[in-house]
Parts: sequence; C-alpha cells; structure tokens
Amino acid sequence: MIESTEQLLHELRARGLAADGPAGDPGSSHATNRPWYVSLLLGAAGWIAGIFLLIFVFMLFKPEGAGPALVVGLVLLAAAWGLFKVDREGAFVSQLALALSVAGQFAVLYGIGDTFFKGTREIAGIALVALVLQVALIVAMPNRLHRTMSALFACMAWALLVRYGLWDQAEWGGSRDTPAAHSLGLALLGWAIAWLPVGGLLYVVAHREPTWIAQGRQAIVRPAVVGLIVGLAVATLLSQPFDSFRWGGRTEVQQGWLAIWPLLSALAALGALAAAFAMGNRGLTAMCVVAALVHVSHFYYAMGATLLIKSATMIVLGALLLAAAHHLKQKASP
Repeated sequence: MIESTEQLLHELRARGLAADGPAGDPGSSHATNRPWYVSLLLGAAGWIAGIFLLIFVFMLFKPEGAGPALVVGLVLLAAAWGLFKVDREGAFVSQLALALSVAGQFAVLYGIGDTFFKGTREIAGIALVALVLQVALIVAMPNRLHRTMSALFACMAWALLVRYGLWDQAEWGGSRDTPAAHSLGLALLGWAIAWLPVGGLLYVVAHREPTWIAQGRQAIVRPAVVGLIVGLAVATLLSQPFDSFRWGGRTEVQQGWLAIWPLLSALAALGALAAAFAMGNRGLTAMCVVAALVHVSHFYYAMGATLLIKSATMIVLGALLLAAAHHLKQKASP
C-alpha cells in the first residue's frame, strides 16, 4: 500500500511514468518556511526595485528610437534570465527579474514594431512578434510564474493576431450611417480560428499528462497549461467586437449578432473549467466558474432586448445548464 509521496514517486518511476531526479518541478520555486506576508512584502519590494532600476537605466542611457529600445529590451531580458538562474526561490529576486522581463518585453515589442510594422496591419504585426517572443520565453525563462504569464500573453497575442489579421479596424458594427463591415460567418470563423486551437491543445495536453510527466517536461508544460486555461477563460474578450461592450445608445447594433460573443466566451470558460478540473487545480476551477458567470452576465446586458425577452432567455439558458449538470452527475455516478 502506498502511504507517502516518495513511495508513489518511486512506483511511478518503476513503471516508467515519471522521470528520474528530485521530486518536484526543477524549474519551479521550492516551498519555503517564510510567512506569506513576508513573501508578499519581498515581492512588492522586488517590483519597486525593478521600477527604480528601470528609471535609472533610462535616465543614464536615454534610449531614443527603435534601435536603442530593442537593445535595452534584450539586455533586460538577459538580466531577468540571469536572475532567475541565480535564485529561483527568493521572492525578492524572482519578482525583480519578473519586473525586468516585463519591461524588456515592452521595449523589444516597441523596437521591432516601430521598425518593421508602421502603418497598415501594425497591430497584427506586433501581435505576431509578441506571440513568437512569448513562446520563446516559455521555454527559456526558468520560472514557473513567468511561464504561466507568458502562456497567457501568448493566448492574448494569438487572439489579437487573428482579430486584426482578418480585419484591421476596431469597430465591427460600423457607424450609424454605415452598415456592418463584416458578416456573421466571417466573424464566427475568426473566433473559431482564435480559440478552438487553444481548446484543442488543452485537451491533448490533459489527456497526455502521464507522457509529458514521464519525459520530464512538467516544469515547462504545467505552468504553460495554467496560462492557457486562464487565457481561454478570460482572454476571449479580446476577440469580441468592441460594440458588444456598449450597453447603451446603439441598440440597433446590439440587437444583431453581437450578443453571441459573450455566450461563446462562456462556453470557452466552461472548456477551461473542464481542463482545470482534469489538472486537479481547485483555484483555477473556481476562477473559470467566475469567468463563466461574468460572460453570462455580459450576455444579458449585450442582448439589447426587452426585459421580458431577456428573462425568458435566461430561464431557458439556466434550464439547459441544469440539465447538463444533471447529465454529468448521472454519468459520473457508478
């Protein structure tokens, strides 16, 4: 009978389902005995120190233009990588490195964007560079929180790339005197291209968990999965038409197909919920539930219909959700 974590790990290694080496993720921070409020103060001090260091660097070197900004950004990213390698457990050092990394990413994006992506398709080009950069940082940066944030930022960059790659404009619904510039079919295609690959990737990773754990990739894959789950639950807002967030004044637009997007986002949050449950993370599961409720509330206000129609729609939607919950409960029972 297995009575401890060490015995379980030994049994998994004997069956070839876990990699040899010390327990835990080699790239993550090990738990320390310091109180949480001390870690919080050290982390805040790291961000403050990083901000003052950035101010000092910019006052000393005064980078002007895209070229110097790109150089400064690469130097900051290299400094962040060095700090992560030197001390992976210290709250102060890790948060200082995180602050330097975030500043370096902005500097790199500004340098590349100002050099190569001026004028048309500027947002799509910068989003493409950000996507490549975040994927590289997931592999390169030896820090769990940084990898999670990079995966989340990669989701956001991918959504913006698809959004502005299909149409380079902020408004989808047009103006009062101009009809909608894009059809519902094209808009739904863009949403599917943006988020179905993310959901499919989460499905594959969740069902192949023993494989990548046995290969010793949990230090990279597990934090990245957390970022993908958060992205699928929250970052879907980036692919919604901006008109769907306007709850007053333009009801002729809101009564069209714009109310579909909050429902799609709610479905994406439920998919992220399934992935979080499969990974056994209660905190992520609760976050996905809250995100789904927020999206449903957004749907209620974005409908642009009478209160009677809204009430009837929410009753039907609630009944469908209750039926789905009952079906899942019956399916899970022995």
